Amino acid sequence: MGTFYNVSIYGPEMDNARHLQVHDGIDSVLQSVNKQMNPWDPASEISRFNRMSSDESMEISPDFVRVIIISEEIFELSDGAFDPTVGPLTDLWGFGPGSKSHAVPTKQAIDSCLEFIGFKIIDLNGNILSKTDDRIRLDLSAVAKGFGVDAVGGYLKSRGFENYLVEIGGEVVCSGQVHGRNWRLGIDRPTDNALPGNDLSSIISISGQGVATSGDYRTFYMDQGRRYSHTIDPKTGEPVTHNLASVTIIAPDCARADAIATACMVLGEKSPEWIESIPNTEGYFIFREGKDTYREDMTSGFEKFIQ
Repeated sequence: MGTFYNVSIYGPEMDNARHLQVHDGIDSVLQSVNKQMNPWDPASEISRFNRMSSDESMEISPDFVRVIIISEEIFELSDGAFDPTVGPLTDLWGFGPGSKSHAVPTKQAIDSCLEFIGFKIIDLNGNILSKTDDRIRLDLSAVAKGFGVDAVGGYLKSRGFENYLVEIGGEVVCSGQVHGRNWRLGIDRPTDNALPGNDLSSIISISGQGVATSGDYRTFYMDQGRRYSHTIDPKTGEPVTHNLASVTIIAPDCARADAIATACMVLGEKSPEWIESIPNTEGYFIFREGKDTYREDMTSGFEKFIQ
């Protein structure tokens, strides 16, 4: 998935053989997700789909099917704010696997891409995936990491572990407790290029949920004094320009938390109200008020998680 991962397990000490077995099992789960949904791997299922013409179709793996179903659910729920078909736009703006450089594209180039953006122009029939235009390209980066986290958590649970934390690139799922209390996670203040954990905005206590954070402060570039974020609005074809700098979502699973966090970064100021309408989901929002000034907001149920 092109990022780091960390797994913490609390319980009886494992001998070397058991530790190696668990480590190899985790690697196997992640390699499977990579082979399905990593757009940087030309042999992955998603890469083969992206190269496929519209008069073809392909059989995809059960996990890939589940991610497509989750993606469609959040696409509908967010009225298209979350849309995995933004791949061509991500490349165009210099953030995707097909990108050659960071450069602001012309309006004509953006409009050309918008002609084949929209989750409705792919079709899933059972485990057969097809598309209506050769140029359609999926980018599941905003949900696959969260799904990978859930997959590793599911593997650990199947092996009898009850108390664990799984993190992939900042997306997290927690189960059980450590030293008699819930797992504690820090929420970074959205300071440009700051190392994770160096400047925390808040600390939350979590068990049995998925947590995902999305923001504009890690992956972006500047051009003539303007910030261009990696989050692309599927409707305008351009990086978002509002002042929502970071959102942290707590949901029953990490895949949905991941996708919902991305949708929030598109929706901006509308996000808190939208999250209030989603059952079993809470959000913590940090808005940029000035160069080094921030405003925090949260949904009505988020405060119970804050330490």
